[in-house]
Amino acid sequence: MKINQLLILTVLAFLSLQCKKEGVEPKDILVSKEWKKTVADKNLYSNPSGKILYASVLNCQKDDTYRFNENGKLTLKKGSSQCEMIEAASEDLPYSYNKASKELIISGIKYTLAEATSVQIKYYAPLPADSGSDYIVFLLE
Repeated sequence: MKINQLLILTVLAFLSLQCKKEGVEPKDILVSKEWKKTVADKNLYSNPSGKILYASVLNCQKDDTYRFNENGKLTLKKGSSQCEMIEAASEDLPYSYNKASKELIISGIKYTLAEATSVQIKYYAPLPADSGSDYIVFLLE
């Protein structure tokens, strides 16, 4: 009898945790931490259909961090590796996210948010028909 009760409580606790995980909004995940660019896709299943091209990450960008703030500003902090001789240490870019359309707009450029998890942010944009790929995919971890 006690084993059955323990089993039922364990299952209920597990289901409760699963429901809480499902209730996390993409915007909450965006603002949850500082992110870094990557080219290592942790979930190929969330890619758009068609030919994709992953956005490259330059060596000078590998130590940059990205922080989505609640106030609609994306703070880009440049690391010690600089891409240009004179480069600002940080930059604030406007962004917005529309949950219904999954549209992520950064500095006026429209993307589709494909994935927002605690380990990866994936967003993409269409490419011109003559580019050889349908979409360019950006990854943050």
